[in-house]
Amino acid sequence: MNIDQQLNGTQARRMAAQDRFLCRIEKREAAAEQMIGQLSSGKFYVYPVGGKYREGTRLELVSFLIRNNYA
Repeated sequence: MNIDQQLNGTQARRMAAQDRFLCRIEKREAAAEQMIGQLSSGKFYVYPVGGKYREGTRLELVSFLIRNNYA
């Protein structure tokens, strides 16, 4: 095995790992989006099971849900 083959193999493994990571993140974001509701005033909220009620923008709520492993 020469150096080029080893480097190509390493690069292929890194790219596969990155693709798996991005796929997992997209699935978690989609799950978090489904947990967000909208109040009649136009504000967004989330009340995850076992968690605290929280209001904010969609981006803040998605980040909150992912960071705290609710999604």
